[in-house]
Amino acid sequence: MKVLYVVTSAGFGGAPLHVLQLMRYMRSLGHSVGLVSAPEPRLVREAEKLGVEVFPNPYFVRRFHLINDLRAFIPVYRAIKKFKPDIIHAHSSKAGIIARFWSAVLNVKPIIFTAHGWVFTEGRKFWIRWLLAQIERIAAITTTKIICVSEHDRELAIKFKVASPEKLIVIHNGVDISLFQNIVKSQPRNNKPVITFVGRLAPPKDLFFLIDVAERINNAVFWIVGDGELREKVKRYISKKGLIDRVVLFWERCDIPEILSQTDIFVLPSRWEGLPLAIIEAMMAGLPVVASNVGGISELIEDGVNGFLIPPRDAVRFTKALQILIEDETLRKKMGEAGREKAMKNFTLDKMLSKTMEVYCELLKLKEPVENVKGS
Repeated sequence: MKVLYVVTSAGFGGAPLHVLQLMRYMRSLGHSVGLVSAPEPRLVREAEKLGVEVFPNPYFVRRFHLINDLRAFIPVYRAIKKFKPDIIHAHSSKAGIIARFWSAVLNVKPIIFTAHGWVFTEGRKFWIRWLLAQIERIAAITTTKIICVSEHDRELAIKFKVASPEKLIVIHNGVDISLFQNIVKSQPRNNKPVITFVGRLAPPKDLFFLIDVAERINNAVFWIVGDGELREKVKRYISKKGLIDRVVLFWERCDIPEILSQTDIFVLPSRWEGLPLAIIEAMMAGLPVVASNVGGISELIEDGVNGFLIPPRDAVRFTKALQILIEDETLRKKMGEAGREKAMKNFTLDKMLSKTMEVYCELLKLKEPVENVKGS
C-alpha cells in the first residue's frame, strides 16, 4: 500500500516521533511511504534514510498565523497529487484539518486522523474549547477513522460530539522495549537523587511551575531535557531563581534511555496532555513518576502504585510527593518496578504498530500481514 503521513512538527518528539515509528514499520514491510511535514531536521533526515518520499511544508507551524496557515494548504495538495496515496494518515490538529480538506476536495479515501491530545482539551476557556471542537466536528465528517491515543481523548470527543463513537478508536502510544532492556542504573550524583523532565519547552508543560517546585527542594537535582520556544525564558528563570547549581538545562537529546538510567524520579507537570511518550519511556526505565492528573496520564500512572497524580499547578502537593520519593529509595524502586511491568504489558511499540496496521487493512479491505512487527 501507499501511505502518506501528514504532520505538523515543532521539534522532534510527540507526534513526529510517533510518525517516524509508523514509517519505519511500514517501510520494513515493503510499503511505499510519503511524508508531508515541517522541515524538522531529525524527522526529515530519518525519513530520507528509510527511503520515504519527503514533501517539506515550511508553513506547518504550531502557532496560528493566517497567511502561513493558508500557504500550508498548497504543499499538502501537491504531495497528494504527486504521491497518489492509497491512504492518508494525518497527525496533529493543523495538519489534520488541511489533509482532511484536500481528502474531501480530491476525493481521496480512506483518511485517518490521529489526535495526539485534542486542541479543545482542558486548560482553555470553555467557549474556546467549544469553538475548536466545532471545527474538529466539521473535519470529522470527511474522516474515515479517528485514532485517539487515550480513552480520555475518546470520551472527550464523544462529549463534544466531534464524531460518532463508531468512528473513534483508541490506540495507545507505545515505546520500543529494546531501547530499555540493557539499562544499567547509575548511582546518584553527589548523593542527591536526580529528578528529570523530558519534553518540549512549551507552555503546556508548565516549566516555570516546575522550577518553582525545584526552589522548594534542597535535597535533589533537577534535569530539564528538551528544546522549544520557551528555552531562553526557562534559562533566564532558572538564573533569576538562583538555581543554576540545582536545575540543569540540557538541549534536546537522542540518548533518552541513557538519561533515564541516571534518573531517580521522573516528573511531568503539564497543564494538558494526550498520552505522553515521555512518561511511557520513564515507566520502561523503571522510574516512579510524579505528574499532573490531566489528559490520559491517569491511564499510565495509578496514584500511589507507580507514581503520584497531582492536580495541575498544586505546588504544595507536588513538592510533598517528590519529597516522599526522595526520602524513600525502597518506595522509588517498588513504584518503578510496578510502572515498568505496566508499560511492558500495555504500552509497547509493537502493540501500537500492529493495531494501526489493523486499521489500515480494515479500511482498505486487505488481509492482515503475517509478518512480525519490525518497527523498533
